[in-house]
Amino acid sequence: THQLRERQHLWASLSRGFRAGGFNIGTSVPDDRQQFDDEYLWSAEFGWKGMGADGGRAADINAFYTRRSHPQVATSLQLDPEDPLTFMFLSENARAAEAWGIESAATLRITARTEIGAMLSWMDSRYLGYRFGERNLDGREFAHAPAWKSALSATWRHPAGWMARLDLSGEAGFYFDASHDQRSGSRFLANLRAGYDAGHWSIHAWAHNVFDERYPGAKAK
Repeated sequence: THQLRERQHLWASLSRGFRAGGFNIGTSVPDDRQQFDDEYLWSAEFGWKGMGADGGRAADINAFYTRRSHPQVATSLQLDPEDPLTFMFLSENARAAEAWGIESAATLRITARTEIGAMLSWMDSRYLGYRFGERNLDGREFAHAPAWKSALSATWRHPAGWMARLDLSGEAGFYFDASHDQRSGSRFLANLRAGYDAGHWSIHAWAHNVFDERYPGAKAK
């Protein structure tokens, strides 16, 4: 970490990760897929963080690159196309994978009682040297890995304890699995919250997905 000014600094990190291999349990799992290997990861990040003197504004931005060796890929398989009882989930290894991108966030107090916030991230990912059966997935993006995510919020707070908040969020579509080409569409959601905070207790009313948009959930990464 390098301090630029009293409330601004640059930072960088280099980390090494490891995840142990294991077994796909089940009597019907093919012999060549009963075991999957260890996964290793190198991750490099660098960025900037800053805050205003009065605490009324703050921002940060960082870029990252990750390189995975023998990444463990969670996927699915149906041994007999005519028999759904032969469907199974399993893990296997690609030769390698990589991802890089940018993440940024900012908050700004526009009045004594109102604050807005925003977040935007972008990521490009791809498998390297990965085949699923007859499917060549070299260069394809990870499953459940949206290329971009965004969020916008506005919060109002009264000194007496009343509050209201609006959250808008969105993300790009993504592949569901390595075993097929089905993708989700991009989605945008709106959430509302209002209530009263008395210090030792609080009460809130909320509504999530107020426009009733139907969408699949992305796995956390």
